[in-house]
Amino acid sequence: MTLHIVNKSPFSSNALQDCLENFAQGDVLLLIEDGVYALQGDFFQTIPDARVYCLEADTTARAQNAMSTKTNVEVIDDVRWVQLCTEHNPIVSWFR
Repeated sequence: MTLHIVNKSPFSSNALQDCLENFAQGDVLLLIEDGVYALQGDFFQTIPDARVYCLEADTTARAQNAMSTKTNVEVIDDVRWVQLCTEHNPIVSWFR
């Protein structure tokens, strides 16, 4: 299972789109930094059963807290991020 990490807004970059095109069943998505803006849209329709995480500090900093209540999105802290990194191999960073 691959951990995909996206740090760019889907409104200004193709990073999330490229990530989702390469997403496989069982993969996990982590939104960090401006990637949390993806919570505003329906970007995850192509991966309805996927586990999606976003960093709490980044959602708070970008006023995305209300958007992070989507049913398939779990808000996590840095400790959980480290755990995800130890649980998944490979890790692919979509930073464009």
